[in-house]
Amino acid sequence: MSVSVMKKLTVLTPAEDADALVRKLMRLRCVEIRTTPLGGEVPPDSEAEDSVADGATAVGDAAQAYLRRNDCDTARVAAEGRVKDVSDAIPILDSHATKAKPMRRPTAGSEDRGKDNYPLTGSYEGAWDVVRETLRLQSEIDGDRAEDTRLRNQMASLEPWMEYDAPLDVESTDTCLIWLGSLPAGTLLSAVDDALRPAHAGVGEVFRDKSGLYVSLIFLKEDEDTVNRALNPLGFLRINFAAAGVHGTAREARQQAAKRRGILENRIAARYVRLRELSAFVPDVERLYDVEMTTLLALREEQKLATTTVCCLLEGWVPAQRETQVAATLDKLDCAYDMQEPPAGEEPPVLLKNNGYATNFEWVVGMYSYPKYGTYDPTFIMSIFYFVIFGLMFADVGYGALLVLAGFLGPKLLHMKQGMKRSLNMFGYCGISCMILGFVFGGWFGDMPYALMVNMMGLYDSMEAAKEAVPLFNGLIVTLGGSPVSLNPLEEPMVFLVISLIMGAIHLLAGMAVKFVLLCKEGKVFDAIFDIGSWWVLFAGIGLIFVVPLAGYITLGVGALMIVATAGRDKKNPILRFLMGLKGLYDIVSYASDLLSYCRILALGLAAGVIAQVVNLIATMGGPTVGGFLVMVLVLLFGHMLNMAINLLGAFVHTSRLQYLEFFNKFFVDGGEPFQPALPSEKYTVEETPLEDSDSTVTPS
Repeated sequence: MSVSVMKKLTVLTPAEDADALVRKLMRLRCVEIRTTPLGGEVPPDSEAEDSVADGATAVGDAAQAYLRRNDCDTARVAAEGRVKDVSDAIPILDSHATKAKPMRRPTAGSEDRGKDNYPLTGSYEGAWDVVRETLRLQSEIDGDRAEDTRLRNQMASLEPWMEYDAPLDVESTDTCLIWLGSLPAGTLLSAVDDALRPAHAGVGEVFRDKSGLYVSLIFLKEDEDTVNRALNPLGFLRINFAAAGVHGTAREARQQAAKRRGILENRIAARYVRLRELSAFVPDVERLYDVEMTTLLALREEQKLATTTVCCLLEGWVPAQRETQVAATLDKLDCAYDMQEPPAGEEPPVLLKNNGYATNFEWVVGMYSYPKYGTYDPTFIMSIFYFVIFGLMFADVGYGALLVLAGFLGPKLLHMKQGMKRSLNMFGYCGISCMILGFVFGGWFGDMPYALMVNMMGLYDSMEAAKEAVPLFNGLIVTLGGSPVSLNPLEEPMVFLVISLIMGAIHLLAGMAVKFVLLCKEGKVFDAIFDIGSWWVLFAGIGLIFVVPLAGYITLGVGALMIVATAGRDKKNPILRFLMGLKGLYDIVSYASDLLSYCRILALGLAAGVIAQVVNLIATMGGPTVGGFLVMVLVLLFGHMLNMAINLLGAFVHTSRLQYLEFFNKFFVDGGEPFQPALPSEKYTVEETPLEDSDSTVTPS
């Protein structure tokens, strides 16, 4: 309904109190901290600090040139490390938890989110002990798993050598070398023996399978080069068991590996038991995450501050309706502050201020652009048209009821954050529109009631007979020109097209009306009459032509003359003024194009209805049999959920498009930056007593 008035906040506080100041403001949830601009270097005598002791306003005049950026890098990096450790521990504990998490986020203590308010561990350090032990146990488990994998691979590599009785790690005697290795599958031992004959080497087959030939070689040390040259062409791969840590025979090594794997398995199992015990402390670890994340967020905000040697300067924005509350908090701190109107040349952030209904549609406006600060917020009027147009595109009582349940009941059960809650609430309101218009146009999961009556219950011979006997589910019937006309889009698509175009005309005229009022408020009454009123006269003439032709043509001509005469009124040259007037009249093509865009209402409405009818037909083809009922349930569930997902997306996209392109372009001034207050972390816990005014809650966009 409006854009909140903003106040520029300037605070000067001792450097050691900067963290406390930022945390207090974060708990207020209504202060956006901006990066303070810097000046030159701080002089050695720091004379600027004495000049700002009497108030924060003096900072801008006396000390701005001596400020430097507040250095929190070391503390920030440490905080990031702590947050990472806690966030790594939570999924580990979750994977071993034996109890399901409650859907409601638990409350946390106030003031630094309660470092001693850990009901299970009893303290902040107790929660950290759980995190450290969790990460240690997981690291040990990962190490044992890696060793177990190595041993498993080692045991697999020992299989071909089970019949080799000599120790695998013995590679030489005083005069000879012993090599173990493999050759490609299909290699003949005789070919190996022939290749090694010049070196007088002995070769023995140990094992042969599809993977290759495994052999042992013994030869004099002085013949090593000769053996190597002889084996290379054959593809010999030497296996160095000693380097792999294998000792003794293959059977002994496998027994040792199996024994070691058993020890590792028992150790891993014992650590899993301990992790299951630690998983009981998940609530405390989650609370610890929010504590540490809040610290990290505070440090990121503190980096925006400017500082001298002993003082810190904070600049930000506060909604005017929260000024008193912010002042009351700052009065309790050792600081000097000032809140004033936005200075010239600075663009305040934008906080939209709407009632409980329209607030749920603010994010739709945000997807396009926030209005420029000080301009008109179209959320409320847009929400009304969004409500109606969405319902026209997805007019169905059944689908609307599902949207209402998901949109209103879902956030209550899942206790979502404010942003997601408002998004779902918006679809809940749109579901109400779908139900109302679904009753008007005869959409009950398409024609499901009639499909069940005819195909599954056998109450009527045809769909037409069912609709005639029970007209309730087929939409309303109105009298036009003395004849009854059904409002069901599938039976009378042209009637629904006319309804769509009438809705579009109302939407476009409303956008023009908003522009008319805004121009009048700016004192541009003649601009409003000439730029908007002229078109209204022309449109009125077009409408009258179908009722009173003569009056219609006269009114149409008056409107056209007004446009031609005034569209180029800023031009001094009469010829150029006339040409610009004709160009202005050409804008009727643009209006016609905008109006035709609303034909998409018909297209979306027909698409949802036709797909629903097809699903109902397929689902009830089996007739009143056991198999038929089973198929019906499966097809109805899958088909209607798919239809709902597809057309829900289509209705959302195209309803938004009509607002952005056909409605907003009549008056909307974009370019606003959304208000982003500094907030504590509430990923897992909710502060039990947040310092908020329930009537003026500030939520980041």
